[in-house]
Amino acid sequence: MNEVSVIIPHAGGREILTECLAGLASSVGVSLETIIVDNGSDDAEEVARAFSGVQILRFPCMLGFSVACNKGVEAATAPLVFLLNNDAVVEPDTIRRLVTAMNSDPAIAAVQPKILSYADPQKFDYSSAAGGELDLYGYPFARGRLFDHIESDEGQYDDDRDCFWGAGAALMVRRELYLSAGGLAEIFYAHMEEIDLQWRLHLMGYRVRAIGNCSVRHRGAVTIKSGSFLKLYLNHRNSLALLVRNYSYGSLAKFLPIRLILDGVAAIYAVFCGNFIHSAAILRANCWFFVRFFYLIRLRGAVQRLRVVPDSLIRKKLYNGSVVWDFFYRKRQTWRQLHWKN
Repeated sequence: MNEVSVIIPHAGGREILTECLAGLASSVGVSLETIIVDNGSDDAEEVARAFSGVQILRFPCMLGFSVACNKGVEAATAPLVFLLNNDAVVEPDTIRRLVTAMNSDPAIAAVQPKILSYADPQKFDYSSAAGGELDLYGYPFARGRLFDHIESDEGQYDDDRDCFWGAGAALMVRRELYLSAGGLAEIFYAHMEEIDLQWRLHLMGYRVRAIGNCSVRHRGAVTIKSGSFLKLYLNHRNSLALLVRNYSYGSLAKFLPIRLILDGVAAIYAVFCGNFIHSAAILRANCWFFVRFFYLIRLRGAVQRLRVVPDSLIRKKLYNGSVVWDFFYRKRQTWRQLHWKN
């Protein structure tokens, strides 16, 4: 039986998919099932023919990352699933090391490797770098990356450590827990859906770990371009949905108003900087949020029924403050500066 089912959503790009599959083919010490979820591309079948044992789930149109991953996980047969972007390349020993970490403790629901930049492997990738975190107001950051400040990988984060989330670009999850938690929420479409899933896993009493002795190189922003209106809009919109779905009502009443104020300040600041695209994206995201607020409230019922852990314990896993304030006002630009007491 295969130990790991690798799920690769693919919307096109012959070169990137070829390199992704070649990286998987070099994996050692683990038996893999590889499933490409083809979102209306015209090149997946041609590329897959060069590699043995690759399955293709073909769909005629773009499903979005959430739906594509869910379809892939439903079709998977292994107890562990590895969500992998088609623009990511694994090192030969990466998947084996992730499996070893998962097998070390049944309380670990998900793990991520270090995610490095494909263009410059000496630097971390923008996504979850060496382990994703979240502040009390729903702003994500990572060991190795705060906003657009990306650190070089000098071995400073090579330790294994609990984190709040790992990027969907390279994330291993227990298939049974993935399905029990409801998978990736389709309302997100793309961006932060993996954080939402892992918040639910925390609510269910499980842990997420960053594994420092293995890595993946990630191109990033291939499907949705960095700095585009759509990417900025989805990031702001989905982080607001994240809070409503996962926080208790008490926590929501405490932290959501401050988050909305921070968004307003960010929109005004973007205007003064001449970044009208960013400002418009924030405003549209907030408009979407207010229009869909009660719909989000209805959706949270299914999430809250999974809860076995109170928010008092969840907040201990979050960054106890505002990463926006600490980064832009206090000029703390690295994870170690934020966690200077550790």
